[in-house]
Amino acid sequence: MPYLEQHFRWTFELRAPPVALWPLVSNTDRFNRDCGYPPVTVVPASADAGPKPVTNARRLRARVAGMTIEWDELAFEWLAPHRYGVERTYLSGPVAKMLMFCELAPGAASGTTLTYDMRLTPSSLFGRLALPFSIGKQARVTTERVFRKYDGFALAGQRASQLAQRPRLAVGADARLAAAARTLTTEAAQPVPLVDKLTAFIAEADDLAAARIRPHVLADEWRAGRRETLQLFLHATRAGLLDFSWDLICPHCRGAKVAHSSLVGLKPVAHCDSCNVDFTANFDQSVELTFTPNAAVRAVVRADYCVGGPQVTPHIVAQQTLGPGERRALRLALAPGRYRVRSPGIAVQHAFRVEPGAAPEASLTLGAAPAGSLSKPPFAEPAVAPDGELTLVNASPGKYLAIVEQTAWSDQAATAAEVTSLQLFRDLFSREVLRRGERISVGTMTVVFTDLKNSTQLYRDIGDAPAFGRVLTHFEILKAAVAAEGGCIVKTMGDAIMAVFPRPVAALRAMVHAQRWLARPTDFALPADVPVPPSSLQPLALKAGIHCGPCLAINQNDRLDYFGTTVNITARLCTLGTGADLVLSAAARTDHEVAAHLATPASGLTLALEKTLLKGFGDEAFEVWRVSGS
Repeated sequence: MPYLEQHFRWTFELRAPPVALWPLVSNTDRFNRDCGYPPVTVVPASADAGPKPVTNARRLRARVAGMTIEWDELAFEWLAPHRYGVERTYLSGPVAKMLMFCELAPGAASGTTLTYDMRLTPSSLFGRLALPFSIGKQARVTTERVFRKYDGFALAGQRASQLAQRPRLAVGADARLAAAARTLTTEAAQPVPLVDKLTAFIAEADDLAAARIRPHVLADEWRAGRRETLQLFLHATRAGLLDFSWDLICPHCRGAKVAHSSLVGLKPVAHCDSCNVDFTANFDQSVELTFTPNAAVRAVVRADYCVGGPQVTPHIVAQQTLGPGERRALRLALAPGRYRVRSPGIAVQHAFRVEPGAAPEASLTLGAAPAGSLSKPPFAEPAVAPDGELTLVNASPGKYLAIVEQTAWSDQAATAAEVTSLQLFRDLFSREVLRRGERISVGTMTVVFTDLKNSTQLYRDIGDAPAFGRVLTHFEILKAAVAAEGGCIVKTMGDAIMAVFPRPVAALRAMVHAQRWLARPTDFALPADVPVPPSSLQPLALKAGIHCGPCLAINQNDRLDYFGTTVNITARLCTLGTGADLVLSAAARTDHEVAAHLATPASGLTLALEKTLLKGFGDEAFEVWRVSGS
């Protein structure tokens, strides 16, 4: 027999404003954990013998009071920082259906009025009798306790729940932590305060935080340098304190879908079950290096307590299901920037901008080509004020899940492009290479080729052994200059090198310093890790070419290498050098950081534009810039 829906609605007055509470309250993964609810698992389609979930739903499973309960969970709906909600249809257990929403509204005087609303339909007599006590009394007390704790965290400026039991370390972990800390500070010369923060985090962070540690995120929380923190993590991995993982990030939900303990496991194409899409992996966006404590120190078991809440995909500011012909107005509270609206299964996406002073309203029709686009890109982009109203229209006969998201990716990921261009990573993990035959896009990379001018004559003038010694010393100087700017030497070729950097300005600064040190070794203080006194060096003239553009990463002779047109052009630019200048491509020269650096009088650099032909590129004329005065 059918049972009547039971309605539970609770209102709490909290002191923090909605925008401060939102990151805590909408983190449903931690909220469910903090309430003591059991972890959940996603039921794979192949393991599901029952009816398939409806569109935009996932089948989940949990153990509750000795019972296995399964349900289909529709995609969460939310509008940050105002409200979120979800609908579940249960296949087993005492409940047949649940509708839940949480709303945060400004309080009458200040703070937040938080409303938590649950509508549950029992599936049995047991459910009808149990819900008033288990939900109406027990769950209410637990929910209020957790939300009031969150209120305190928000007032203290914290964005993540601190409600967690102290983790259990492995037997002997304290001694291993102390030994690793000594190794990091003495042998690896890492800063003591930063090492102390890392060891404390490993010993004290909850499992949800420790299961996937992102070094740039911790660096920002610790107010430390990102490169300095990443280098500490790499040293800590070699010291046995951490393990690292290469995570493949879906470009749609931006969640980590596949993890590999080594680059050799990466493949250029991956699949996201949540979005049901295949995507192409690339080093500069979709491959991220994350860390977890080594099991000898602390075994971390990653458990999911919710797989679809707003904080799973924090770049999505709103997610709404629109019925056929439905119009829905969303009151915005967005930071200025560029956004887009997309819907799974629909090719057309709508971009819009949030700008101060823009119109208070904008309207977008899902699935249709944007107005004024003539059905071809580039589409016109409407603008709306940060506190404006965005109306979404579903003109189709079917349901659409409208996803409103920021187009800019977070810069808090330690991407494979950044990590593999660090000299320290190359030194510590030289065996980290791709599978033979695999080619993965690196995105935009800055490539440098150098060569010593008249090196053949040098060997003839002073003999092979002395000349070879000078070449080796010049490699040490180049390595120090490259590493100081966050780059790495990919390979040496005779007395030449190929190096890569994440940004062109870093490459320019590195080559300016290297050229100065080599040309006038007694005039400039060499880096401390160059093991020769400047007085013993003779001047050398360094030629260098700098270019930036897309590359492919490959396994070349069991070394992580790069190839493609960008690499070929850079090699040709190097041959144009005189030893008294650096040769920049137009792409490197027009980079905004490079332009700003060159415009600074303190740089002491001058520019000269040329047009030239490059060997192997036919009659195509290339603009190159000679940078001198270094």
